[in-house]
Amino acid sequence: MRSWVIGLAIAMVMLGCATLDSVKPGAGGSTFEVRGRSYDAIWKAAVRVAGQSLTIVESDKATGTLRAEKGMGLATWGEVVGIFIRPPRSGAAVYTVEVLSLKRSQLQVTGQDWTTTIISGMKAELDQ
Repeated sequence: MRSWVIGLAIAMVMLGCATLDSVKPGAGGSTFEVRGRSYDAIWKAAVRVAGQSLTIVESDKATGTLRAEKGMGLATWGEVVGIFIRPPRSGAAVYTVEVLSLKRSQLQVTGQDWTTTIISGMKAELDQ
């Protein structure tokens, strides 16, 4: 009986886990627009800001996709973050940057929402 309860508890925790695949464009992140900057400058700002506090796990400039994570800490199971730049090409008049930050577990009370940190850092890097 005891092992059954432990197994059920583990299954419940695992069902509510966010992974890097969970952070996708259009999944409810916060967005901001960038005008008067090149795609390269926006991409460099995203990489620089994400790399300051997070571990970059996926970086695909061709698709405008950057995924990062913050590992487990003393009181947190960590977070996953996605930064998506649209359109992912040079020459656009306006770029939309979407930032999505999720806690690894829905049961996790502690942890940080990285959205504001990433957006404000990118805006500072881009003088916006």
